[in-house]
Amino acid sequence: MSDRILEGSLRAISMPDLLTFINLIKKTGVLTLHQGERSQKVFWEHGDIIFASSSDPEESLGAFLVRHGRITPEQNMKSGLMVEPGKRQGRILVQMGILTPKALWWAVKNQVLEIIYSVFSVHEGRFFFEETPEPYEEKIKLSTSTTNIVMEGIRRLDEWPRIKEIIPNDRLVPALSPPERRDKTVKFLGAEEDILALVDGERTVRDIIYLSNLEEFETLRLLMAFVLARYIRMPETQSGAGGEEVEDSLALETLVDAYNRVFTQIGAYLAVHISPMAVADLLESAFTSAESPILEGVHFDGEGRLDAHVLTANVAEFHVEERLKALGEGLNHLLSFLLFEASKHLGPEEKSALYKRVSELSNAGAG
Repeated sequence: MSDRILEGSLRAISMPDLLTFINLIKKTGVLTLHQGERSQKVFWEHGDIIFASSSDPEESLGAFLVRHGRITPEQNMKSGLMVEPGKRQGRILVQMGILTPKALWWAVKNQVLEIIYSVFSVHEGRFFFEETPEPYEEKIKLSTSTTNIVMEGIRRLDEWPRIKEIIPNDRLVPALSPPERRDKTVKFLGAEEDILALVDGERTVRDIIYLSNLEEFETLRLLMAFVLARYIRMPETQSGAGGEEVEDSLALETLVDAYNRVFTQIGAYLAVHISPMAVADLLESAFTSAESPILEGVHFDGEGRLDAHVLTANVAEFHVEERLKALGEGLNHLLSFLLFEASKHLGPEEKSALYKRVSELSNAGAG
C-alpha cells in the first residue's frame, strides 16, 4: 500500500531541489513526473535512487540500444513484439543471442541514468511522491550517490547548450586539425587519448560514441573540448541559409534512399507469397497504422518507394538540427508497422529470412 506524501507543480520547485529533498528525508517510494501524456518515474530506497522508467518510447531500453548502435531498429521491433507479462525485452534480446548478459547490465544501468538526467530539464507539469513500505522490486547498482547524481545533473544542464552549439548533430564527421594548429606540449589523460584516437576523418560523432568506452555525454563533452582546443574541427554546418539547406537536403535524401531500399525489398519478398493487390493493400495499411505527420501526402510508388521530395518538404518547418531525426523517426515508425503487417502473412522461417534481409539492408543504408 502506498501513501502520497508530496505533490505539486513542477513550476514551483526545481528538479535538483526536489531530488535533494527526497534524499534528505530518506524515504522509500516512487516519484512520478507528469508532462501531458508522458510520465517518468524515479524509484527510491531510503533516500537513494535505485531505478527509473519512462512512458516515452524514445526512452525505452530498445530505443536506447538502437541509439547507441547495440541493436538495429529491426531487432528492436522484433524483440519488442515478443514482450509479454513477466518477459522483458532485455531478457529476450539475451535469449536471441543479440546481447550478452554483461551488455544488458550495461544498457539497463546507462538507460536508467539517461532517464534520471533527462528529468533535470523538466520544468512543466506535475509531480507526486508515493511512499511505499517496500522498495521497487527491480533495482540496479548505479555506482554513485544521489548527491553525485544531482551535481552531475546540474552540470549537464549547464553544459548541454554549449555542446549542442559546437556539435549540433551526431552525423557530423570530425577531423583532426592540421599538425601546426595543435599544441604539442599538451598531455592528455588515457580516456582523452582514446577519444582522440577515434577521430579519423571518416567516423561520425555517432560512430565515436558507439566505439567509446565512455557514456554519451562524456564523449560529447570531450569532443567539444578538443574542438575548443583546436585539436579537432567540425565541418561547417552554417554558411548562410543556402549552404545550410543544400547540405541538409542531401542528408535527408540519403536517409530516404536507405529506407526505400528496405521498403522495396519487403515488397519484392511479399510478392512471392501474396498477390500484387494484397501487397499494395498491405503497404497502404502501414501508412494508416503509422499516422505520422511526417508521412502526410506520401505513398508508395509502383516500385515500393517513397518520394524523397515530399518527405523533405514535410520536415521543412522543423529546426535544421531536428529535421534528420524527425524524418528518421517517421520512417522507422512506418517500417515497424510494415514489418508487423508483413509478418502476418509469413511463416516462422519466412519471417526470419525477411528480418535478416531487412537488417542487412538497414545496416548497409546506415553505412
